[in-house]
Amino acid sequence: MIYWLIHILILGILSFAGFRFIKSTIPPFIYWTALSLKLIAGLILGYIFFEYYEYGDTITFFEVAKNSDTIGFANQPRDQFFVKLIRPIVLISGNSYWITSLWLSLISFLSSWYTTTVIVKLYPNIRFVVMVCFLFIPSTVFWSSGMMKNTLAFASMSILIAFILRFYRNHSLTIFNILLMILSGFLLFHLKHYLFISVLLFGGILLSLHFFICNKGFSRWIIPISIGMVSIVSTQFIHPYLTFNRIPQTLYENNRTIILNSDVEDRLNLVVENDSWTALISQVPRALHIGLFRPSIFDKTPSLGWVHKIENLILATLISLSILLLLKLRLKPDWPLLVAALSCILLLAVMLPLSSPNLGTLVRYKNAYMPYLFLISSILPYRFLTSQTVD
Repeated sequence: MIYWLIHILILGILSFAGFRFIKSTIPPFIYWTALSLKLIAGLILGYIFFEYYEYGDTITFFEVAKNSDTIGFANQPRDQFFVKLIRPIVLISGNSYWITSLWLSLISFLSSWYTTTVIVKLYPNIRFVVMVCFLFIPSTVFWSSGMMKNTLAFASMSILIAFILRFYRNHSLTIFNILLMILSGFLLFHLKHYLFISVLLFGGILLSLHFFICNKGFSRWIIPISIGMVSIVSTQFIHPYLTFNRIPQTLYENNRTIILNSDVEDRLNLVVENDSWTALISQVPRALHIGLFRPSIFDKTPSLGWVHKIENLILATLISLSILLLLKLRLKPDWPLLVAALSCILLLAVMLPLSSPNLGTLVRYKNAYMPYLFLISSILPYRFLTSQTVD
């Protein structure tokens, strides 16, 4: 009980500090409501795994961290790294899974809140949409909470994207921003290589297009080409299995392994026949549909899966409305940002189903891009339906 009292006090102080120091025009009740949902989601995630599944990554991570033994993760450096990160929290919590879960959920929430405040400050006309997409979409809240690698990976990715957007719009970052950006990049690099690559590509594409549009003469070409080349080449040094030459084999092997180890009802009808680019490309349309819209209302899932099915139905509707509005009104959106964001989202939407053709796994992994896809898809319908000027 003493551990609970101490940690609840500390978590409460940190929560209040986050509210005070991360300045925003967002109403205070949004902060406290979203924080409460995030903390509760982390506890519910643990309860589901302990009481219903009785096994899973979150339980394994906790047991390994509690026993200070990572031998079982000898060939899994990302898992080893995560366990080393959470071990101090596990120890000071008195080996409490639930207290550790609250700590990680709070870290994730503060990152999401900071990202929300940055985007709201840059785009105040869509404040409501931003708040909903980053703080209240059920699957995003749930799968970025609790004792999971996704929790810290999502937090790190959110911070990096917030700073990239801030630099894109204001051309300025403080020393503290840069240090936090380096820390977030370090964590994301060690936790989720493919997300780190996605962030590099997002930043590279965004800045390349921005400088191409803003500059004239020779610099109009040399600066964007240089940025683009650096971002693309740098992705080849992130992980040996994610180089251009190795990607087909990596996706083929992952696809085959996941299919063989998945229950029939959880398998996605997405089979990579061999380790060639031709085999991968042939599956891209199907993979893209799966990555964007499944599970759909026609999929058989557990009762909790209806949350994801309803979300995807809403998402499909918003995407359709956005395309119609874009074509009908002949709008001029922020093309560099839209192209950069959609390029990376669609890349993830294709690659993740190809590498993990399992419905349950896909739901967890989609969390990385869902809030951003929802945001892009919601802006035009929201502004049109609220009679705001659409531009």
